[in-house]
Amino acid sequence: MAKSPNLFKAQSTAKMESERDFQNVLEREMRSQGWTVYSIMRSDLAKATLAGYPDITAWRDDRLIFAELKTDKGRLSTAQEEVLASLENLPNAEVYVWRPRDFDQIRAIVV
Repeated sequence: MAKSPNLFKAQSTAKMESERDFQNVLEREMRSQGWTVYSIMRSDLAKATLAGYPDITAWRDDRLIFAELKTDKGRLSTAQEEVLASLENLPNAEVYVWRPRDFDQIRAIVV
């Protein structure tokens, strides 16, 4: 599958002050790289899901990513820690906690 140009290069982490900003940028860029991305951004809808479920579930080809997004100073809740630990037991699942400061590592993972 041909990938579109690497749009991550143009992004500045300075523009991602909130978790929502970070999520918007990350979802857009992942989709531009051929990922199917599922997320729930609105907190009123998130109440209908499993407490602690990651912000992003994404798949492309034979890869499956679960990513919890946090600001550079954000902390995981106990529920998030438990769900992420459980997801790490799935074969072939990639489980991450991503922050804007990790953008270079994220780029290497999703491109």
